[in-house]
Amino acid sequence: MKMTELLRYDIPPEIIRLWQESESDRLLPVQELAIKRHNLFGRGNLLIQAPTSSGKTFVGEMAAIQTALRRKKVVYLVPLKALAEEKYEDFKNKYSSYGLKVIVSTRDHKHFDGDLESGNFSIALVVYEKLSQLLVRRPEKFKEIELIVADELELLSDPERGPSVEILLTGILQSGCRTIGMSAVLGEANKLANWMGAEAVQFDRRPLELRYGVLNDGIFRYRTYNEYSEGEEKLASTCPDASAWEILMENTGVFAAQDEPCLIFVKTKHESRKGAELLAEHVSLSAAEHAIEKLRDLGDTHSRDKLLATLNNGVAFHNADLSPEERIIVEEGFRSGEIKVMVSTSTLAIGMNMPAHNVFITTEKWQYDKRFCMPWKAPILRSEYENMGGRAGRYGSRMRFGRSILIAPTQFDHEALWRRYVEGKRESIEPQLGKVPLEDHVLRLVASRVCDTDESLQLFLEETLTGRWIWRETISFEEMEFRVRASINKAVDAGMLARKSDKQIKTTPFGQAVASRGISIATAKELAAWIRESETRYWTALDLLLAVALTPDARGPYLSLTTREYEHADYPGQLKRRTIDENISANVPINRIRNCDFAPFFEEIRAIKAALLMSEWIDEGDVYELEKKYMVFSGQILATANQLAWLIDATAAIAAAFGAQDVFIKELSRYAEKVAKGLSEELLPVSRLDPPKIDRNTLLALKAHNLHTDSALANAKESKIAALTDKKTARLLISWAKTLQTNEEITPDKKSGEFQAALLIDDRHPGQIILDGQAVQLQEKQYLMLKTLAQSPGECVPYDQIYTEVWGDSIVESNQLHFQKRKILERISTQLPGRQKLIRTIPKRGFVLELPVDEVMLGV
Repeated sequence: MKMTELLRYDIPPEIIRLWQESESDRLLPVQELAIKRHNLFGRGNLLIQAPTSSGKTFVGEMAAIQTALRRKKVVYLVPLKALAEEKYEDFKNKYSSYGLKVIVSTRDHKHFDGDLESGNFSIALVVYEKLSQLLVRRPEKFKEIELIVADELELLSDPERGPSVEILLTGILQSGCRTIGMSAVLGEANKLANWMGAEAVQFDRRPLELRYGVLNDGIFRYRTYNEYSEGEEKLASTCPDASAWEILMENTGVFAAQDEPCLIFVKTKHESRKGAELLAEHVSLSAAEHAIEKLRDLGDTHSRDKLLATLNNGVAFHNADLSPEERIIVEEGFRSGEIKVMVSTSTLAIGMNMPAHNVFITTEKWQYDKRFCMPWKAPILRSEYENMGGRAGRYGSRMRFGRSILIAPTQFDHEALWRRYVEGKRESIEPQLGKVPLEDHVLRLVASRVCDTDESLQLFLEETLTGRWIWRETISFEEMEFRVRASINKAVDAGMLARKSDKQIKTTPFGQAVASRGISIATAKELAAWIRESETRYWTALDLLLAVALTPDARGPYLSLTTREYEHADYPGQLKRRTIDENISANVPINRIRNCDFAPFFEEIRAIKAALLMSEWIDEGDVYELEKKYMVFSGQILATANQLAWLIDATAAIAAAFGAQDVFIKELSRYAEKVAKGLSEELLPVSRLDPPKIDRNTLLALKAHNLHTDSALANAKESKIAALTDKKTARLLISWAKTLQTNEEITPDKKSGEFQAALLIDDRHPGQIILDGQAVQLQEKQYLMLKTLAQSPGECVPYDQIYTEVWGDSIVESNQLHFQKRKILERISTQLPGRQKLIRTIPKRGFVLELPVDEVMLGV
């Protein structure tokens, strides 16, 4: 079928020409099949099951564009934020000029969240969990979406993410929204299509042939994907007792020298780095000059150093320890052919377009089990093997075929691998909802107003994949009813659901906040306990960070902790030394850790490490030094920041639901932003400028040159700013600063020709003072204390008067007066070192604000 025939389906000629340039003049067989036989441009649900590189992704893209051109909204669901951002850039570059508004939404990409909630988009690229959270807050958005494309449906079998994806897809299907599901590795696709009420579009041929098999003793025995014929190919041989890595290095060197790019999948991040280093020493390839040049423009990281070394021989590695910018550079280098060999964890196996001629696959993986907080080794699934191997022989390359190679050091390994992976069958989808507690999902269903009674919850859950495939055949109606009621009662006991009557249930404000942020009930209860203990006391960043890092939702392998660190790094001791002068009497995690004489558990020490790391991160610590000090890589720092910022944001939402003071809620929200960006308070305003989204290193460079405030930027020369960034960004920064200056409310210390107040305190901005022209953030008690002193500048204000103004009738320890005074001076001296003696103590009497009366101004 020619691409031009799409004119009959109301596709504009301009779009067809674009597709001809980016795809081909002719549609691939699976694309033609979906259009002609299964009415792709119609209204019914479809399930597309086709191998990698067969063109199924473009099927979803065609349906999305045709729907968007009819001025209907489309949501394109993907499992990974990297995949969402890759597709966003692709769609934006292709279709923005045609008037289609393309947005992206992931946990750490929030710029378009307002557009997503308001429906201000044509196509939204969204990670599954992000759509779940949106539909809790705005369930009516189901009615505004015409089409949902759900990619990589094998995610339903994921033990951790599968249950929430299953609930989301059930809600989508029950809403009547058209759904197109896609996967390369579904077993029993017809069974899944039946659950979706969809036609199954199944196609099992690849545009380019793939030879998949086992290499043993220099002979690659393979089976062809399309023809299903067997053959043998003589490859590089090694000595009889060679290890799998020795065999791999020898063959990779030969392939790369023949200009055949190789992708090597390994089970750990360490193995990917070490493997790339070994291969770089073994092969003799041209340096990846463009990738090296781009990497040198980035900030220093240990991963960058290692990449620069391996890229000198055309070899790279890819894993979650790389920063996003580093990952993009090596991906682009591999696609362009400049990088000949890539050693990767499974981060590249799902959906990413990374064409290789040869793919080598390790048949083991590490799985993290939250029940035991430990990883365990397991064989990869047949479907995972097929997904990885499918990166070879991609359509559009100049190859005639690709190879997917398993290495067998012995004849026994050869037979075992051949039977399991070459002759094996794809696993069917294995629903996971029945393997997890239901209360979290029950809460979200009630919060999204999909269900509001015991009966409606039971009916909904019975229509899930687990309900249809498992519960209907294994448990009775009465047992299902008991499970639902027990889950409701757990959420009621936690204060998140309430019964309006014997039958009706609703969410409490607490429950609505928890469901909308996507956290678990177990985590929410721990955050709520910290809020109750902390709203009216002084707390520090380390206090908050440790509280969220210890919650169940913070557990996971995103931050490494080696056995050596566990035994020798003494993170608990560091925590105690950092807080030795703090008088904390509240029942909060930091106090329990400080006062415990027993060694913390493994996950507790990982949480302490995360809290210590993030406290230095938001103090604008240098990434390279943080990596060295905490034995991590930049990707782990960013992943930890992303995880803890999400939980702090949830803490702020829960505090708001409890009716906490605004200053407390705002302080939590600011900390969420500081952790997400790794910046102090004073850099947050300029960091919000988007576009352009200015990276952390540039912001820190601006601050180092005193060019981070609106007043400094407005008066700076463009060339001075451009030396730290680029001309376009420099112009935008100056324009932003001047606009802000123009719109800024005129305060007495800025009036020309009048006195300039050194200290301005205005109750319209509680929690903030202006000192020497700079905004200084204070917590509530600190603000009230300084305000009390400012009412009598230069005079001694008695302790009793300060106590009454700050704490009223509450009873606190007497040393809190001196503790809060010290914290005020610490906060002020951080920004204004010359003001570290702003408050003087008169022993046994009170405090004095060391300013003349005419330099202090109090607002209304």
